Formats: sequence, C-alpha cells, structure tokens
Amino acid sequence: MTNDHPTSTYRPFTEETGGAIGFSIFAAAPRVLHVDSDHDAALVLTALLVPETQVTHVPTLAAALSLLHSEKFALVVLDPDLPDGDGVDLLAEVRIHQPETRVLMYSARHPEHHNAGSAFLPKPWTSPRQLWRTVSDLLGIGPAMPVEPQ
Repeated sequence: MTNDHPTSTYRPFTEETGGAIGFSIFAAAPRVLHVDSDHDAALVLTALLVPETQVTHVPTLAAALSLLHSEKFALVVLDPDLPDGDGVDLLAEVRIHQPETRVLMYSARHPEHHNAGSAFLPKPWTSPRQLWRTVSDLLGIGPAMPVEPQ
C-alpha cells in the first residue's frame, strides 16, 4: 500500500506521541483527528476506522492544537479528559480554524458534554457498530461496516 498523505505528516504510532495511520490506494480517505490519552482506545478506534478513514491520534491537548493549526481534518474524535487540559477547550479552536469539521465527543466521564460537539457517544459502552455508524454518518461515507478484504 502507498501512503497518500505527505510524509511530513507521518508519525509512527506510539503510546506517547500517537501518530498517523490509514492508507488508501483508491481515493483520499477522510482525515480523522483522534484526541485521547488512552492508547488502547486509540488502537481500537483506528482498527475500526482504517482504511475507510485516515486516523491521526494524539494523546494531548497541546498536540491536537498544533495539528489543528497546520492540517485539515474532516472529523475530530475527542475524549475531553486529557492530561494537559480540558479537551472541551479544543472545540473553540476547531470552530475557529476548521468550522466545517465535525466533532464527536467520546467520553466515559463527561455526559454533560452531550451537546458540545456534532455527536456524543459514551465510552466504553458504545459498540463498534454504533461507533462506526456515528462516524460514517458524520463523514457521509456510508452506513455499512467495513469488511475485511477477501
């Protein structure tokens, strides 16, 4: 497979820094920024969404802010419980710098943010099917769950 985004945006996926994952050889996949300090949640979300989307994971508010100022995303999946600040503060930055970008709040501890973004799902109680359906609806990429290549 080929990497269809500039090599300057490629970051190996690690627990400390996150990274860009998701490759498409047919068309540009929608770009998703996943902001979550939970490495395991990042791996699960990435496994579910790739290759239909291109996922970039970052574990901190600072890293997310930096990317939002330099790169474009179709969707931000945000757990507001971040080690360096309240992820809800990121919503204002998304609205200012990328007003067309959708935001999925995906949180275990913050049901009060139910209406803060474009959609809200409780973590970890959301099924993979429900997560996929929500993301695909927000991105307009089709309701069917992705299938493994034959």
